[in-house]
Amino acid sequence: MMRTQRNGTGLIRQAAAWLCILTGALAFGTGLQANAQTSQPSFAFQTRSYIFPFPQTDQYQLHVLGDYLASGLADGLEEAFADDGSIKIIDTTKSSAGLARPDRTDWTSDIDRLTRNSAVHIAVVMMGVNDVRNINSPGGRARWDTPEWRNAYANEADQLLRALKAKNIATYWVGMPIMAKTETSDAMAKINDIIRERAYINGAKFIDSWTGFTDQLGGYSAFGPDLTGQNYRLRNKDGVSFTSRGNRKLANYLEVVLRRDLAAARRERNISLAGDEEEQNNLVPGRNRNVSQAESDGSDSPIAENDTPANENSDDASGDLLAEVGPDQTDDVNTPQIPSLSAVDQAALSAFASGYAPPGETILGEIDVGVTSLATVSPIAELNSDIGERRLPVTERLYYKVLVRGQALDPKPGRADDFRWPRG
Repeated sequence: MMRTQRNGTGLIRQAAAWLCILTGALAFGTGLQANAQTSQPSFAFQTRSYIFPFPQTDQYQLHVLGDYLASGLADGLEEAFADDGSIKIIDTTKSSAGLARPDRTDWTSDIDRLTRNSAVHIAVVMMGVNDVRNINSPGGRARWDTPEWRNAYANEADQLLRALKAKNIATYWVGMPIMAKTETSDAMAKINDIIRERAYINGAKFIDSWTGFTDQLGGYSAFGPDLTGQNYRLRNKDGVSFTSRGNRKLANYLEVVLRRDLAAARRERNISLAGDEEEQNNLVPGRNRNVSQAESDGSDSPIAENDTPANENSDDASGDLLAEVGPDQTDDVNTPQIPSLSAVDQAALSAFASGYAPPGETILGEIDVGVTSLATVSPIAELNSDIGERRLPVTERLYYKVLVRGQALDPKPGRADDFRWPRG
């Protein structure tokens, strides 16, 4: 009788234990699903091109945000796009701006006020010179270069980037350059590491400018080649700010990426339903000027060459930075020129083509509940691919097969994972 009672009690306890485990598993699954729903990124790539292809008034409004270095960047961008009527550069910088400034205003309110008063299609951000200081954090004032400071600084960057992405603004963040003082350069490098990470996570594009103003040994240099290839002073005597030539060179790193994205947006806009070539030219300001100027000079316009058999089936490439001759074309075919770039700009592209490595495009893909994959696709492949081509599904990509499925790759002969015996 006693044994039966004990067995009954044990069964009850065992059943209660299994019930607790089952309840906990259900609660964990519910919490995981809720967390997955709340952890989804707040942005989405609504179009294939990074820049929205249909701006109001057919002109892109580009706003430059940041400190006094960003103000010089705005001057360089105005010079770079002076002959392009499809984009307008607006300087909205403040010399004392920064993410760690205790007297700064809320970035979300600033972006709301800016977009309420005017249209903003593209935002270029550059700041950090004024941020080598303590910062407000949830736990109080965080000292510079501490883990609390880095977390608080990353949170401030997230607020700014999310406010821009919530307005569907294409965002480019230009990194800080090397400085004359070693301590200042080390601080700028730490800020770049934080911003590079937050820009990647929030779907913005980070433009690295560090190596463009170094010497052969990677150290600071006040002099260097400008866009013409000649050596000039690029930095002022304070070792921080830029000269006019330096600002133009700084803007060139952004200009190359920006023109590529604008060309991608233009190709997405130039669909067959938009009309013939003449109507296409009326849609985009600046293209008519290029055509009329080419006709007045008596020169052959790349846009007019669409009537020739060589370009009969090609898309409009008047705004592309990359123009290549197909394998079936003969050597006497003239390579299309870039009507929107001056001679100095074309020389700059040739000078920096070999050393420039454009960043990839971030692609989001849903793998499972609460798991989102981030992949970087080469922009060169994007430009050369057909606009109707579908990207490779996430489940068919190499990293998904190896890291998610656990699928083993076939070993290459002679590699460390080749266990065939005998060798050979």
